[in-house]
Amino acid sequence: MVGNYKGQPFFRPENRQRVRKLLIAFSREAGNQCLLDVGCGTGFILDLAHDLFQRLEGIDVTPEMLACVTPRGNLTLRLGQAENLPFPASSFNVVTCYSVLHHIEDPQSVFSEIRRVLKPGGLFYADESPSQHFREFLLQNAARIEEQPQLKVELHAVLHEVEAYESLYGIPEDVTHQAMVQNCDRGLLTEESLRNVLAHVGFERVQIEYRRFLSQPPLEDKFGGPYVRAVEHYLTSMLPLSRGFFKYFVIVAQ
Repeated sequence: MVGNYKGQPFFRPENRQRVRKLLIAFSREAGNQCLLDVGCGTGFILDLAHDLFQRLEGIDVTPEMLACVTPRGNLTLRLGQAENLPFPASSFNVVTCYSVLHHIEDPQSVFSEIRRVLKPGGLFYADESPSQHFREFLLQNAARIEEQPQLKVELHAVLHEVEAYESLYGIPEDVTHQAMVQNCDRGLLTEESLRNVLAHVGFERVQIEYRRFLSQPPLEDKFGGPYVRAVEHYLTSMLPLSRGFFKYFVIVAQ
């Protein structure tokens, strides 16, 4: 399972480069003493940040994932839950949470813990897929999307996400359904909900950005980068009306 997991799209070089640039900016803005990666998995963030911070901590609920993290002299790994972080208050300059929020049943409890362990002025970064707005757009327009081959792929990825995990990784459907609680049941990953909860637990500055619009990769292959950037600029200018077109979203909160 873990070997297949490392074949997911976010391990691609272009995404690694994008996230690395963000981590560099965070280390400069919030300080480079210590970073905590919540739901660290096999070490995607930890690998990218290993030389940017003096100390790294990674925590995950899955021992098999933690066993695959590359050991480093400045890295400590812990088995534990995001809702109950085993760290003192004001311990970290940066806390990251990459592709984890859709697994969390109660985001407020996790955000509250992250806020607690961040130093004053510290940064919280989350990168997530897909947004609830994207899922709702696909499902509400399913009939029309079925007629478009390029869009149909995205729709089926949402409709058959649970089955796909069993096929790709051998994970039973009931386990995936339980693990992806926000995608399957709760639906709390909307911009309004996230902003309200983050503000409620004490974050003073919250930025939510959207990226990778519907069918962006095939359009880039066919028409090139300048065309795609123009479309992205237009859709961004139309936010929040256009947020259903964007698959991914990024949170940076201070």
